[in-house]
Amino acid sequence: MARGHDRHQAHQAALIGLGRNLSRRARSACELCEERTSLRPFEVEGGPEIPEEDWAAMLCHRCAGVIEDKRLRDVHELRFLENTIWAEVRPVQILAVRLVKRLSEADVHWATELLENLYLDPEVEELI
Repeated sequence: MARGHDRHQAHQAALIGLGRNLSRRARSACELCEERTSLRPFEVEGGPEIPEEDWAAMLCHRCAGVIEDKRLRDVHELRFLENTIWAEVRPVQILAVRLVKRLSEADVHWATELLENLYLDPEVEELI
């Protein structure tokens, strides 16, 4: 049990260690909604065992909560995804597309339309 805890602690420390570079890349704003507030490194699910910048994004508390919680609250406050889904930063685009897919599955009309018009690089599509 202690080894698992130690591994988790080391993993978290490595993720936090990415914070400075991620913050620079994000220009101190949430990479999903662009809000300038308190941010934290957020790891994209499905990435390597050791956290990497290419598999992480800087997110505000609200955006991280929407991803972690799996419950969709006010779907209209997530309309920023209409722009973020076209992000050039791969982990940000992956997170945005995954959220838009969840919205579409919940019968949110604008999300369904957005997915219908979306073209993804095949490499990115495999990661969704």
